[in-house]
Amino acid sequence: MIAIRTFIAATILVLVAGTSFADDAFITAGVHWPGGKAQFFLNDGTYIRYDVAADRADPGYPKPIDDGTWPGLGSYAKQIMATCNGPSGKIYFFLSSGQYIRYDIKQDHVDSGYPMPIDDETWPGLKAYAKKIWVALNWTGGKIQFFLNDGTYIRYDVAADHVDPGYPKPINSGTWPGVAPYAKRLLSAINWDNNKVYMFLNNGTYLRYDIENDSVDSGYPMVINDKTWPGMGAVFGAR
Repeated sequence: MIAIRTFIAATILVLVAGTSFADDAFITAGVHWPGGKAQFFLNDGTYIRYDVAADRADPGYPKPIDDGTWPGLGSYAKQIMATCNGPSGKIYFFLSSGQYIRYDIKQDHVDSGYPMPIDDETWPGLKAYAKKIWVALNWTGGKIQFFLNDGTYIRYDVAADHVDPGYPKPINSGTWPGVAPYAKRLLSAINWDNNKVYMFLNNGTYLRYDIENDSVDSGYPMVINDKTWPGMGAVFGAR
């Protein structure tokens, strides 16, 4: 199955959001990287490396996701639906095929034996939702929040290695205050490790979520441009 983001998503999300993004760049996933960096993966098979301390995209990006920049990942560049940081220096990439890839940061290469299916052996409790995952978000307390394409979410306990009881739940004003109006526009999210989470939408805008206050900050969504995300203006345009 070729990239759902560029075909199925371009159909379904137009219906729910009234926005056509066939010719637009959008962020499908984001993870933390050593040296105070964040890596953002785009729908067109490219990526941007962002310097967190300098608050700016590094020069020379976006670059293609290929076996030179991300060894072992090149064949799956346009299948990336979501990513999150895992334990022991790993990154997990969730693909549109219902599979996932484990990437070793130190070795800078996909681990052998991947991709593997998302099933009840590899991700207990996630099998039924393997092709519905659009966002994977590292969360407090050793959890991962998986946002699904139907406006629901699943909380996963990393240490217990299982979906928490009672999930999936709807994204609404009780579970994610301020996010509910955008539940079916969410395409990626990253925990910035400063009590904030950045959630990127399908129309070139983003939300900033305050973990302690458990709510979207006032004034959001905002547009992704060179003022809000320096160095990204050329990619996302002066909207």
